[in-house]
Amino acid sequence: MKKDNLRTFSLFIFILLLISSKICRGADYRYEACAPTNCGKGPNISFPFFLRSSQPSYCGYPGFEINCTNRSPLLRLSENEYIIEDIFYQNRSVHVFNAAALFLSSSNEINNCSESEILIRNTTLPAGKFNYVGGENLYLLFECKNVSNELRRYEIGCNSSGLAMYGGNGNLGRALLTCEENVVARVGLYGDGREDEVVGDVAAVLRSGFVMNWTASDCNECKESGGRCGFNETSFHFRCFCPDRPHSRSCKPRAVLVPLKYRRGKLLC
Repeated sequence: MKKDNLRTFSLFIFILLLISSKICRGADYRYEACAPTNCGKGPNISFPFFLRSSQPSYCGYPGFEINCTNRSPLLRLSENEYIIEDIFYQNRSVHVFNAAALFLSSSNEINNCSESEILIRNTTLPAGKFNYVGGENLYLLFECKNVSNELRRYEIGCNSSGLAMYGGNGNLGRALLTCEENVVARVGLYGDGREDEVVGDVAAVLRSGFVMNWTASDCNECKESGGRCGFNETSFHFRCFCPDRPHSRSCKPRAVLVPLKYRRGKLLC
């Protein structure tokens, strides 16, 4: 009987050691789930962004969800969808352009363009999450009647009589009174990016996109410690996912004094 008990006890210890060994070697599932990924094209996606198709929402910050379309990362803001060209994690900025620009013709000979047909809506950034880095507003005006000779230089060849003008154009006020519809899109014009008030190529200007800074929890301390950043949507707190388990800010252990009598005979991973 004693031999059977000893055998059972030995088997129990073996199973316990085996389980403990696997726990020590295996990384936390949240750490694994939040590994950087991509859509096939474009930059790697990591916090504060997360890829809806392959990552849980806790891998990113609320409002930074990304979808893949034709293998390109797509960010939806308000009523527009933007293709992400690049993400600058160190600068906390992202370069995007309106996905609807892909469907516009080259040059200013755009046919049948109206507010509904070109699928571009007014650019509106969610408060507290993104803000513009430079750039300028581009006004697309439609259903323009009795266009004066002074405004004809801004025509974009639409059958519905369209104009394209930058926000700083002195004739913009007159154009807004002449046209029934208008859309304001953000474009990235930096320094001497344009020499004239005339929009040379609407499609090209829209596809050049613009840069935004984002506001979200700081990920640097967690990343530098070997962790992957995440977010607890229930408590609305930042989490640092580490190979062992989630931590509040960093994977680096804090120094803790353990009495000698508790150090011996413990299983250390």
